[in-house]
Amino acid sequence: MPLNQQHLELLKKGGATTWNTWRKSHPATLPQLHGADLSGADLGKYNLSMANLREANLHEANLSASELNEANLNGANLANADLSGASLIEAKLEFSDLRGANLADADLTGADLTGADLMTANLHGANLNYARLKDALISDEQLSTVKSRLEEMLSPEGRFITRDLNHP
Repeated sequence: MPLNQQHLELLKKGGATTWNTWRKSHPATLPQLHGADLSGADLGKYNLSMANLREANLHEANLSASELNEANLNGANLANADLSGASLIEAKLEFSDLRGANLADADLTGADLTGADLMTANLHGANLNYARLKDALISDEQLSTVKSRLEEMLSPEGRFITRDLNHP
């Protein structure tokens, strides 16, 4: 869906309390912010769960402690953004630019980071349980700083096995 100008205006002018109150009173309305220019925006503690932020420009935005559960951030520019303490459970971050982003203590459980560029991102204390990292640009050194990284595999007997990738 295209960018909804009303959603963008409310997001920019209202502040976290106004935005989060609006979200609670309109639970069926999913924010349509595809391609929005939110570079440098202060969106700390905003509820952006299930928002369409595909290809949005969030360069250097403050998204600390925000809720981005199941948000579509595919192709978004999140370079140098502050996502510390953010909840990104099941978020779609395919081919997003997260270079230099602060993801310290963020919860990326089940997030899809396929093809994402995480080089120089701070992942200290992040939860990457069941996150998809196929073709993601990320170093072993970065992965060594995460809090938790579990992965499910199918055993030869057809049962799911969980393994801890931080402590193989």
